[in-house]
Amino acid sequence: HQLIEVSELPTQAQAFIQKHFHISDVAYTEREREGMHYEYNVHLKNNTEIDFDNRGNLQSVDCQSSPVPEGIIPELIATFITLHHPNSFVTEYTIGYRHITIELNSGLELIFDLEGHFLRTDD
Repeated sequence: HQLIEVSELPTQAQAFIQKHFHISDVAYTEREREGMHYEYNVHLKNNTEIDFDNRGNLQSVDCQSSPVPEGIIPELIATFITLHHPNSFVTEYTIGYRHITIELNSGLELIFDLEGHFLRTDD
């Protein structure tokens, strides 16, 4: 792990943070080598962790026990959660190679395909 400044993040990652969070909320930022590439981890003062790949594409947002900010979760998934889990909110959003994993504040994990269609529930 190497500590870096927010300004050293890929442009796309900087734009994501500015859109959904505040730069002043950043506690520290790390660059980590993963094979031939770097990955970036942004830690906010409220314990939220945001991970980006080497190009600045979002990999995950983990807000611990707080809701993931609106606008991050794709609309199709947000609508599914509102309909099927109306008393829950998303605390973690992870984009994998084959699917998207959503963790709700209840601890329930929902798995979606990359287009946002529900696949299954994991507990």
